[in-house]
Amino acid sequence: MSEADEQRAIISYFRKAYPMYASSLRVSMSGMNYGSGLRGARLANHVKSQGVVTGEADIAILLPRGGYGCLLIEHKSDEAMRGATDAQLDYIRYHNSIGNKALVTKGVAIAIATIDEYMLS
Repeated sequence: MSEADEQRAIISYFRKAYPMYASSLRVSMSGMNYGSGLRGARLANHVKSQGVVTGEADIAILLPRGGYGCLLIEHKSDEAMRGATDAQLDYIRYHNSIGNKALVTKGVAIAIATIDEYMLS
């Protein structure tokens, strides 16, 4: 399963398991493929001008739980060979330093377990 497919499964799970908090869920636009050429460059600049941050986590649950301000997940596919980039790790370190819970998950089961643990804390 691709990373995009896994992220869709995680988002679907959250919306079904915690429907009352669906408005607290955000996903990053930073990993999108904006295409090539002038149109792609314009679209990338457009989303950056609206606040997309390099290294931004894939999934954000904007609810305080267990002493944290929110949960931020950088998700990698269970089959992914690569890990988080330096920019992603910097983003995670920053958010952990200011009171959020930020981490990298690998695979749907681990991401869901992380979300459930956070939501029930």
